[in-house]
Amino acid sequence: MAEPQSVITQVSAEQGLPPVMQEQGQDFLDDDSLIHLNIQENHYYITRDQLMSLPESLLLCLFPSGVFMDRTGQVITNLTSQDEVYVGNFPPDCFEYIMENYVRAQEDLINFPVDEIFDRGQTAHEPSRFFGFASPSSMPSSSSNSEAEILHEKPSLIVLREDLDYYCVPVQTIAYPEDASEDQKMELNENFIAQVKLAAGSYLSSQTSVFQGLRSSNRLKRPVGGASHEAPGKLGPAEQHLKDMLCSSGFHDGSFWGNRAQEPGKTVISSLSLCRLMNETTQAFRNRYEEAKRNYEDRAEALRAHSESPSLTPLVSHTSQSTDMKRKSRLSSLADNVRSRSVSRTRSGSRQRQDVSPTLYELVPKPDINSKLLLFWKKPARKCWWGEEELKLELKLYGKYDAATGTLLLLPEGPIVTIEVPVNLHIRRVWTLELSVVGVE
Repeated sequence: MAEPQSVITQVSAEQGLPPVMQEQGQDFLDDDSLIHLNIQENHYYITRDQLMSLPESLLLCLFPSGVFMDRTGQVITNLTSQDEVYVGNFPPDCFEYIMENYVRAQEDLINFPVDEIFDRGQTAHEPSRFFGFASPSSMPSSSSNSEAEILHEKPSLIVLREDLDYYCVPVQTIAYPEDASEDQKMELNENFIAQVKLAAGSYLSSQTSVFQGLRSSNRLKRPVGGASHEAPGKLGPAEQHLKDMLCSSGFHDGSFWGNRAQEPGKTVISSLSLCRLMNETTQAFRNRYEEAKRNYEDRAEALRAHSESPSLTPLVSHTSQSTDMKRKSRLSSLADNVRSRSVSRTRSGSRQRQDVSPTLYELVPKPDINSKLLLFWKKPARKCWWGEEELKLELKLYGKYDAATGTLLLLPEGPIVTIEVPVNLHIRRVWTLELSVVGVE
């Protein structure tokens, strides 16, 4: 399909994805072979394993047709390291944002394997050393406990993507020159609509809050008589449940999109956020563990020094001590001996416990990870909803504005007028949520 040349063109219908991309080139490339990606004339080199370890929701954005194509749009059937895979409808800065997060996660997987650097006090799976893939021995069992434990062993990312397309309905009276032909009127009107859509796109692109769109649904319960910007309304049960799950897994109420951009020539804005799951693989957790370990060692050293310090009991002469012992009854002496042996055993047991290093979760609480995230592991889920806004957009156009009648006269040339045009903005949002676990195929 040819790329639209005008911003007036709305989003096109999605085409089905043939499941051939992962097999394409598999017989011709080794796992460590480089793939040359040309993303809008920005060149990147990535191994096949690195590319195929990305989640399905991101691969669909990079290759919407499901195949590798060259610059001319021809399918590459025999992919080699000399071929150039052309990607024309994906922002390069978004691709760099993706690779930055995944490279960091894969470095943590290789350099800081959880089951090797931590004593978790439990039997764990052998960590994989494959870059983006797992060896068969590292695969979890089919039990839910083993699957949930994967979220503590491997670097994981929550992939949240928003595809937004909008429709503008200007509430503005338009007039044309008396001598304008029908073609000129159509051209003036198209230019006016294009300016409205560009201004609306800039307005929406500046809204970088993740959950702002979730609060703009037409299905929200708003107070009677309250404006949409004054009363955000109450989230429905499904929306609130989704937000709670995300906020308990790394997002927060003030989270921003990691990348947000409008597609050239379209009224489509794509946003992406990659949120690292706060488990045992993160640097923040390792810092907490090191701090807790230092505090424990400092306390143990202080107790050891205190137990080895000289006794401060005053010296008593041998004569007086013998006299005191004679005064004790036989029963009192026996009780003293029992107490002495009991204290000795207690101190000995305390020293033995101090010699045993505590396990990981005795030093740092085990991260509380929402197990419902497993429902989105390798299974992207989508949520679609509509929203509506009434706003005024500032435009600069050739024309004249009659404040008395509220009419805007559009002209092909002449003075530039700055006017605030009231617009009804209809917004369709599609969220795609997926959990990506690095190191597990």
